[in-house]
Amino acid sequence: MPIDFTVEIDRRNAHSTKWSEMGGTFSRDDLLPMWVADMDLRCAPEIVEVLKEKAEHGIYGYVYRPDSYFQAAIDWTKERFGYAMTYESMAHCSGVVPSMSYCIQLFTQPGDKIVIQSPVYYPFYEIINGCGREVCESPLVWDQESSRFVMDFDDFEKQCSDPKVTAFLLCSPHNPAMRVWTRDELTRMAEICLRHDVTIFSDEIWRDFVHTGHTHIPMASLDKDVEAITITGFSPSKGFNLAGVQASYLHLPTKEQQDAYMNFVSYQLLKRNNAFSVVATETAYAKCGYWLDELLVHVAGNMKYLTDFVRENIPNVDLLTSEATYLMMLDCRKLGLSDEELSHRIEDVARVALDHGHWFGPAFAGYERINLGCPRSMVEKAANGLKKALG
Repeated sequence: MPIDFTVEIDRRNAHSTKWSEMGGTFSRDDLLPMWVADMDLRCAPEIVEVLKEKAEHGIYGYVYRPDSYFQAAIDWTKERFGYAMTYESMAHCSGVVPSMSYCIQLFTQPGDKIVIQSPVYYPFYEIINGCGREVCESPLVWDQESSRFVMDFDDFEKQCSDPKVTAFLLCSPHNPAMRVWTRDELTRMAEICLRHDVTIFSDEIWRDFVHTGHTHIPMASLDKDVEAITITGFSPSKGFNLAGVQASYLHLPTKEQQDAYMNFVSYQLLKRNNAFSVVATETAYAKCGYWLDELLVHVAGNMKYLTDFVRENIPNVDLLTSEATYLMMLDCRKLGLSDEELSHRIEDVARVALDHGHWFGPAFAGYERINLGCPRSMVEKAANGLKKALG
C-alpha cells in the first residue's frame, strides 16, 4: 500500500524546534514553518511501532548497544553506496555535527586552520570557531553554463597549501548549494588534500536524500589512500526523519583514530545511545528502504510543483535545482532588496519562516532556503504566501 504523505500533523505542542522556536529567530511566531531541516511527515510505520514497543516496556535505563546497531549501517552503506566498512571502524555519536566537533578537537590543534566551502551549513563556522580553530573559506562559484555551484579548485589548492591548514570540513551532498559532488570533483579535492597532508572530515548526513539522475559517492570509497585521510559522519536522521532520536555514525579508518575517539567519548561519558535510538536506527536501515524510496518521489513532486508555481507566478524569483535534500534555494536577488527588506516580506507578508540565505554566508545574501519535506498542502500555502510577498 502506498504511503500517505498528505496528512498535516499539528506539531505546535510537540516540543518541536521548527514550530516552537520561531519567536526567538523571526519577527513573529505565527508563521508557517518551512525552515529547520526536519520533515513534517510521519515516520515509517515500522519505526513508529518499534518505538511504541520500547516506550511500553516502561524502563529507560542505561543502554546496551548490540553489534547489530553498527551492522545495520554497514549493510545499508554497502547496499546503497557500494562501500564496505568494517565493524572496527565504526563509532557512535549523538549527531554528525557533534562528531565533527569532536574530530576537530582530537585531530587538529588550537590555532589550526580548517577549510570550508562557503556558503555552507552555518554550524560549520560555529564548531570551528568554538574549538579554537580558524575558519578558512574556499568559496563555491556559480557556473553559468551548468546553472549550479561548483568548486574553485585553484583557490581550494591555494588554501590547502597554507601550512596552518590541517583539515577540510566537506559537506557532501552540499547544503545549501544542494550539490551532489561527482566522482571527478571528489577525486580532485582528495588529490589536493593528499598533496598537502590535509585530513578530510566528511559530513555525509544528506547521502540518503539524493534525487534521480545523481549518485552519492562516499569520499572514503575513492581509494585506500583517500580512505586513510577521511573521517566520515552520517546518520539516518535526514532520510528517515529521526533527528530528535539523536543518533549518528562515525567511520574512522585507522586504529589510531579509533582509539583516540573511543578514549575521548569514554572519559566524557558520551559513548552510550539513548533508550530509543538503537531500535529506531536499526529499524530504519533494515526495514524502511521502501519508505525512503516513496518519500523521494513525494519530495520530487513537491519540488516540481514549487518550480512550476514560481515560474508562472513570481517571475523575478528563480529556483536552484536541488540534486539532493528536501530543500530548495529561492534566488530573490533580482528584486533588489536588502537582507532586512527581504526578511520583512518573507515573514510579515508571506507569513512563512524560511532560512534566510545570508545565514549561510555573504554569497547567499538575497537567497531564501525552503523546506519541502512536508505534505503538498503546506507547499501550496507557502507558495501562495510567497506570491503575495514577492510576485
